[in-house]
Amino acid sequence: YQGVYPVKSNQDRFVVEDIVKFGSSFRFGLEAGSKPELLLAMSCLCKGNPEALLVCNGFKDAEYISLALLARKLALKHVIVLEQEEEVDMVIDISQKLSVRPVIGVRAKLRTKHSGHFGSTSGEKGKFGLTTTQVLRVVKKLQDSGMLDCLQLLHFHIGSQIPSTALLSDGVGEAAQIYSELVRLGARMKVVDFGGGLGIDYNGSKSGDSDLSVPYGLQEYAHVVNAIRFVCDRKSVKHPVICSESGRAIVSHHSILIFEAICLTAPATHNEPINIPFIMEGLSEDACADYWNLRDTAMRTGDGAFWFYADQWKQRCVEQFKEGTLGIEQLASVDGLCEWVLKAIGASDPVHTYNINLSVFTSIPDLWGIDQLFPIVPIHKLDQRPGARGILSDLTCDSDGKINKF
Repeated sequence: YQGVYPVKSNQDRFVVEDIVKFGSSFRFGLEAGSKPELLLAMSCLCKGNPEALLVCNGFKDAEYISLALLARKLALKHVIVLEQEEEVDMVIDISQKLSVRPVIGVRAKLRTKHSGHFGSTSGEKGKFGLTTTQVLRVVKKLQDSGMLDCLQLLHFHIGSQIPSTALLSDGVGEAAQIYSELVRLGARMKVVDFGGGLGIDYNGSKSGDSDLSVPYGLQEYAHVVNAIRFVCDRKSVKHPVICSESGRAIVSHHSILIFEAICLTAPATHNEPINIPFIMEGLSEDACADYWNLRDTAMRTGDGAFWFYADQWKQRCVEQFKEGTLGIEQLASVDGLCEWVLKAIGASDPVHTYNINLSVFTSIPDLWGIDQLFPIVPIHKLDQRPGARGILSDLTCDSDGKINKF
């Protein structure tokens, strides 16, 4: 096994350098998906294990390929993964001009895919990768150029947050068949790259039904080795080096953001006495009828109907206020009465707002942008049972600057 860390997961240079440093004894490498990432990966791997892989993924133009081939001259163990068919022509042409013998991989579009939020990058309709027909054309071009021996890696990606090991094993089994066929066609295959997908249990549910959790751990995930071994043994193919790009699993826990709750904003309450005759003075006939229905219902029926009539009455009063036929004092009394109704039937659910000293958009933009769930825990008063529901509101004036999912 030789893992690689996908730099896109966290491009902080200090994070990447630490991964290379501590992964050196495991020949742990890096994966780059763009030219800036490739430059960062090359500079970091120069201080790493010379056997560590440098997997070059993503869209490739001539400059990217030239840079990747330069890594070969720096004695880095690079692999240029072909994700689009036309890239093979550029790799052949530029490598011949630079007199560099490249190490090449192909990314296959598997039929296996998962239907969750993170599965859109997998399957035959995925963004990157080659179909079986395209893989065969690439093999033919490399063979005609005398470079079929350069093809040494098969890459695939089922999708992030793979929801079950059964799905992963199915995809790995399919990939192992492609790997064995490439060996049969004459490629000097050595590595199978699983891509990403090792899931994180963000919400603690250990469930495969949520995009924010998975029902397996690292040990269960590792059982996919059996899927490769089974196919390779049956086809009499030498076992490959297994590579994975589990960036989410590597760095999702690497940092902690500590912030202060500056103050608490309690739910608004109506403490003044409710003067029913005063409210009734300005009500229309329909609103008065709704009130009498509300009172009669309170004496005869259950809580559900009681709240239905209270809400209907409140909406009627709001419409009157908008029309200018009901005063603000009367509307406030209506709100107070409806609040009392909720408390009386046990349906009141006050939510406290804790104002926190940060900006959601600066510190945790993924929460706002893609609804990413982050584990959030208090760091004091842990011996006290929480007694109220609350949300966290940042100090910006934007209404989206809040955390209300935990």
